[in-house]
Amino acid sequence: MKGKLLALGLLLLLLYSYSNQPHETMSTLYQKIPAQVRENSQLIAAYYSSQNGDREYQFAFYTPENKSVSIYTFRISSFLKIFWDKEKSKITCKTPFNYSTLTTSPEKLKNFENCDNCRELLYKGKIYRNEEIDRIYPSPDQVILGNETYVNLVLMKDSQISIGGIKERVGDMGIVLGRSGYRGLLHLPSAMSTPWKGVIIEFITKSNGTIKVIAHYPGNITVSTIAEVKAANNKTWTLEEVPLADIMQKLKSKELTSSIKGSLRFELSITGEDGRIEAWTTWVDPEKEVDGVWRIIPPGKIEHTKFSLSWSYSCMWFETDSLEKLP
Repeated sequence: MKGKLLALGLLLLLLYSYSNQPHETMSTLYQKIPAQVRENSQLIAAYYSSQNGDREYQFAFYTPENKSVSIYTFRISSFLKIFWDKEKSKITCKTPFNYSTLTTSPEKLKNFENCDNCRELLYKGKIYRNEEIDRIYPSPDQVILGNETYVNLVLMKDSQISIGGIKERVGDMGIVLGRSGYRGLLHLPSAMSTPWKGVIIEFITKSNGTIKVIAHYPGNITVSTIAEVKAANNKTWTLEEVPLADIMQKLKSKELTSSIKGSLRFELSITGEDGRIEAWTTWVDPEKEVDGVWRIIPPGKIEHTKFSLSWSYSCMWFETDSLEKLP
């Protein structure tokens, strides 16, 4: 009798699990985004990722009227694929960049699959899957080809579509704002196994001292703006002064790739200060509750800052007055 009751209980549990399973797709979740957003904004990217039964669906919109980027995220998590939990979030940030060039048709969302342990990215009207996603990004040596004068060169990688800086809660010190990322930049998903490829941002100085900011996206797509601050002479540098080949080699080292594995965001930044060129890598790993810093040019030790798992994205920044005016 007990065996029959146990079998009946398992059968009811399986029936409940099946009836309770989420049947959402990229297309159906797109319809749950407010109609006003879908009608007045442009879909510029979409991303699906699945790991160990948990799913994440993301949609990025650009609104030309108020020059903002909005990202809608739907998360569906499971416990033994029996009990499911659904979560929805949204973030909207102003942007100095015109992302209309990335506009893609929502009809393409029908081509997504609810696959397991996989990634799918809709970008410029085409869906890329798994390793295909990482191959479309440029590397610094493919972008820096001219004789410009720089104040900064940045490579950004993200594990998902995002915008804004990362807000962390660090011990008893409270919340730290904007620790990684650039204001108004659309971050696209890419695996951390290729830290030498990502969205590349050039901060180029002009003859009048202004700084032109150019963001390089996959497929030779660029967006640009002019920063509100002027370039300081002691912070400028040229490509001839930068050991780019050494930097690329260190980006491909096992020491770095193993350190940033599982990170939420990774950044390479090349800057100058009184004739001294420095290349820094920073990353945020929520699973390890760590913010890592490694100066690769000149060599320096890896430092880690511990923070709690309480983190989120923020459009706000915590920097000096001058840097706040940078995009």
